[in-house]
Amino acid sequence: MALYQVILLLCFTFVLSTFAAQLQAPFKQCAPSSAGNILKASVNAPCTKEYCTFYKGTDARLEFTFNLKKKAHKVRAKVVATIGTIDHDFALPNPDVCQQLGCPLKAGAAYTYYNSMYVSPTYPSVKVNQMRYYLIDGKGRELACVSLPVMITERDSKQ
Repeated sequence: MALYQVILLLCFTFVLSTFAAQLQAPFKQCAPSSAGNILKASVNAPCTKEYCTFYKGTDARLEFTFNLKKKAHKVRAKVVATIGTIDHDFALPNPDVCQQLGCPLKAGAAYTYYNSMYVSPTYPSVKVNQMRYYLIDGKGRELACVSLPVMITERDSKQ
């Protein structure tokens, strides 16, 4: 019976790692897979394999599906952008993930999280090396993270 459980666990782990490996460029998983996996990700903006373009004066909406290795009772979202070598925190209108998904989040279940942030017209036109969307538990540990390079620009300007 124990051998059957080990084989089942290995098959389950293989399936999850296969899904995580299918994340399409430019999206990447940035949290350790020991915490959870990003299964898919998308934004409401045009993307190439190099970056996604966020237009000033619009809402940039990210949606990603993930699962966790352990149950989580309290979860919040955090966005950090690296421009050059400097990290900048971006405020989200509602960082409480539990309000959207209901907590506790169960281990192994797939959840789809989304959030938007306003791209202010006052932001400089700049390439963001990595924009990282984190889900963090009540103890400050990373549960899931997806990153993508972003170009912030005017809608009618050439990149």
